[in-house]
Amino acid sequence: MTEKTRMPGSQGVLSHARSLKAEKKHLHAVVQIVAGLALNAFPAAFIAVFARVAPIDRQGFLAVCLAIGAYVAQLLCAFVVESRLATPGADHSLSLPWWMALFSVISGAVLISGPTVPLPAVLMIGVIGLMSGLLMARSIGVVDGGWKREAAAATVLLVACLVALTLAQHHNGHCLRVLALGALMAILARYRPRPHRRDSGIPPDIRKAEWVTGETAVVGVIQPALTSIILVMLGPAASVGFRVISTISGALEPIIAYARFRQLAHGYKGEFAHVAIIFAAGMAVILGAALLGIWSLIFGPAWNLVTVVGLLLACLWKVLMLLNTVPFAALRRAGKTALVFWFRCTSTIIYLALGVAFLLICHTTTAVFLAFVLAQMLTNLLYHYGAKRAAANYRLVFNAAGRDKRPPSQNV
Repeated sequence: MTEKTRMPGSQGVLSHARSLKAEKKHLHAVVQIVAGLALNAFPAAFIAVFARVAPIDRQGFLAVCLAIGAYVAQLLCAFVVESRLATPGADHSLSLPWWMALFSVISGAVLISGPTVPLPAVLMIGVIGLMSGLLMARSIGVVDGGWKREAAAATVLLVACLVALTLAQHHNGHCLRVLALGALMAILARYRPRPHRRDSGIPPDIRKAEWVTGETAVVGVIQPALTSIILVMLGPAASVGFRVISTISGALEPIIAYARFRQLAHGYKGEFAHVAIIFAAGMAVILGAALLGIWSLIFGPAWNLVTVVGLLLACLWKVLMLLNTVPFAALRRAGKTALVFWFRCTSTIIYLALGVAFLLICHTTTAVFLAFVLAQMLTNLLYHYGAKRAAANYRLVFNAAGRDKRPPSQNV
């Protein structure tokens, strides 16, 4: 009798504990994603600062630098972080490699010690080093779940971006130095050297790392290639406009990256629905900021080079990219790195072919984003059917979903 009287109370305590655990998990996810949005604040602030202090030709070169910097950052992150996550049974305990921390310090130093508008070579080195350090440190933070450290680093970066933008509006020569210093501090805040070993970042399976890095190299070449083509064909103003739209819609990229890394590290555990809600909220903020004139206030003259239709197409493109994280992660977790490599090669060919064709025909950057939407649709179909054939867990989920949609008589 005593046991029976205690059972309801015990169940209530357990239910409350589970509820608190779930709420805490959701809070951590929200903080991690919001902190990730600060990652995109760095290139946005860079464009906004240069729009106020640099000539248009140097702004066009910055657009190319940012595209190349993002490309190199993706390659390094794929080699150190994603290749380890794609290796079944590998240790997922990661920390920022010492050489990445050193490269970030050198890159930050050349920008901090240089003039307000650096020389092209200095600008290229500074952008590549800081963007690589920010992305790799951020990716490692997502994997290990250190949400408090991520929130602190993101706060430092956001404050630096706001201060740099304020200084640029008053044509203060220290605006770029403050921005570079904030990015460097955000990287070093995430740097956790381990006394018992010197982290080199070398993956446990070099062969898999080659496939993962290779596929990232193939798909990542799209943005720098098209940005350079636009700069040559349409001039620096169009290149800056293309980069502004890419940067604003890229504010959704940390949410996509969070979904991808969480699924790679832990598999599908119902977290995608929460990510989708946050993604929808992020897209609403982007479009609302455009309607309220906030982007015009931030980017200044550079915003005049943006088209609303182009921004809408860019957001739709990101929606399709979010949907593709599920089959992509399923194939990676199944160890199908070679198959993903060939899928990404195919996707890149589609992207470049449609992007260049639409650019040549329409002579506008809006057409390029329409090409991106069509290319991503084809890519999603490729990954979906590939995952159904090659990834058992993905196939089971979709087969179960298909059975649930049938009438009861057909399920028997």
